[in-house]
Amino acid sequence: MLRYKRRGPLASAAHREAGFTLIEMLVAVAILAVLVGIVPRSFVFARSILDHSRDWMDARLVAETVLNDELAGPTLEPGTRGGVIEGRRWRATLRRNTALGVDASESDRMLLDVRIEVEVGAGKSLEIETMRVGGSPSS
Repeated sequence: MLRYKRRGPLASAAHREAGFTLIEMLVAVAILAVLVGIVPRSFVFARSILDHSRDWMDARLVAETVLNDELAGPTLEPGTRGGVIEGRRWRATLRRNTALGVDASESDRMLLDVRIEVEVGAGKSLEIETMRVGGSPSS
């Protein structure tokens, strides 16, 4: 019995499903080229945001250290203090709060407005404002 190969539209359709066409391959390569161009830029951008966030978090930790260590205790008085902690320069300004109208002669305590500035870098600084209770200047 002789067998004949079938030629025509059905035979060519089955043959086409066996692989990819040149156009399909070019489209896939073009999509990959676009992704290769975009993805590294997004990683660099994400890394810069991460570094920026780390700088601000480190400055926040320095400010909390100043509040908890340097500006703790009942003997605080108005004035300016400064220093360097973990390589970050900080400055604290303490001013007497007169909003409550309490005279220093009536109490040995006073309310202080505290402003802490910590350098973050590139001319930027973190500023925190809070209040502390300190001793009166006459005590």
